[in-house]
Amino acid sequence: MATSKKGCRVLRVFKALEGHPIIGISNKEISDGLGIPPASVSRDLEDLIAEGLVVKLDNGNFAYSIKTLQIAERFRQQQERLTARLQEIEQRVY
Repeated sequence: MATSKKGCRVLRVFKALEGHPIIGISNKEISDGLGIPPASVSRDLEDLIAEGLVVKLDNGNFAYSIKTLQIAERFRQQQERLTARLQEIEQRVY
């Protein structure tokens, strides 16, 4: 299956934000950590910001947006509901 080089790079930039939810991470730190040119990281961050998934913080760093955190929270809630439902079914069967 063919993959999009830019798409993969954008996702790598997005994932690089994972360990920096409060103070964020700088373009340079992302660039250095991933071995991607700073200009490419800037373009990728602009795309992620335009889609509402990333924000630029007052300190100039980048972090996940509230929208991204809401997506993660909805996933967590759904997992919790599914786990509860599976436990309920298991109790009925055994």
